[in-house]
Amino acid sequence: MDKTKEPVGHLSSIIGIGLLLVGLVVFGVVEQKAWSHQTELTKNFEACMESAPFKKSLLVPRPEAVLTAEELQNHFDAFDQMLKETGLPPIWDGKALIPWKDYHKNSIEFARDCHLQLGIDQPQQQLKGTYSKTVWDPNSQIWQQAD
Repeated sequence: MDKTKEPVGHLSSIIGIGLLLVGLVVFGVVEQKAWSHQTELTKNFEACMESAPFKKSLLVPRPEAVLTAEELQNHFDAFDQMLKETGLPPIWDGKALIPWKDYHKNSIEFARDCHLQLGIDQPQQQLKGTYSKTVWDPNSQIWQQAD
């Protein structure tokens, strides 16, 4: 009688291990698909963000190349004043200094449009890398408090 129980015990162990392996494979396939979707969504979001108007501001000439000596002094004074008031350096857009927070808020509004285009409703979970951080999520508390 002991001989019949032993093979049944081995058989149930083998079946259990087999089911565990099948479960791990299924889990791995599902996770791989989710990872691939997240990667593709992030790639599409980055492509959308590349068309943002603020990306062009990186190509504008530096203030010292377009301002006169007097205008340049006013520029530096305004820069210092904004830095003292906000604690963040302003951004030069080629024409004027823009407070960093306003500049970034415009980029967040553009990101919101990209989210809508791509059907992203939970960027912190759906995107990878830098774009999954709260500072890029238009619905995060950071931006709700800023309004």
